[in-house]
Amino acid sequence: MFAANGAHVVIADINIEGAQNVASELNRQYGSNVALAAHCDVTSESSIQKAFQQATIQYGGVDIVVSNAGLAISRSIEESTVQDFDKISGVLERGYFLVTREAIKIMKAQSTGGSIIFIASKNAVAAGKNAALYSAAKSFELSLMRNLAVEVGEQQIRLNAVNPDAVLQGSAIWDQGWREERARGYGIQPDQLDAYYRDRTILKVSVLPNDIAEAALFLASPRSAKTTAAVIPVDGGVAAGFLR
Repeated sequence: MFAANGAHVVIADINIEGAQNVASELNRQYGSNVALAAHCDVTSESSIQKAFQQATIQYGGVDIVVSNAGLAISRSIEESTVQDFDKISGVLERGYFLVTREAIKIMKAQSTGGSIIFIASKNAVAAGKNAALYSAAKSFELSLMRNLAVEVGEQQIRLNAVNPDAVLQGSAIWDQGWREERARGYGIQPDQLDAYYRDRTILKVSVLPNDIAEAALFLASPRSAKTTAAVIPVDGGVAAGFLR
């Protein structure tokens, strides 16, 4: 997702139909030309460049980028394949690198600063069974974010991250076999996973998409103008995911 001047939003997604639906709803609620849908495959350099080009032509620039493309695979290391590795790293490492690189190029050219937010994961800092490829890729994202925050801070470009955990509602990741795989790893049934994740949190709460959006909004807004290289956990409180 890209935002220009805080008033316009570009929903960039490989699922262009889904992006168009979101853009249409935003335009219906907040006025025409508020939102634009753009096809974007984050593993493709040219696709990313085209999406950013659409954003700059339509709205004149890019001030905020929320990098949240995702997928997940849960398998033991023996069961994991080269194809699994390439798929995970293609989206969660290559994708975040390419999107961020293009955003920084534009923000530097604008000379008006900017905010880039990674949607990472509790798994970036918490080790667990049967999720090594996913967790390692999320760790890469946090390292990338911190290093780039140092690199571009003088240009007033801020990079921060949100670490969610177990956002089952409204996430397509769970429709790709991840729910069944994670449930099997915990020795429970798939329909018990919601309660399992809720009950393991300190606050005994489920984490919802709006919770993640609120954290991203804070990091995108002037309220966090003096914050960079930070990570906000939004996980209900999971001790293994505490930042150190």
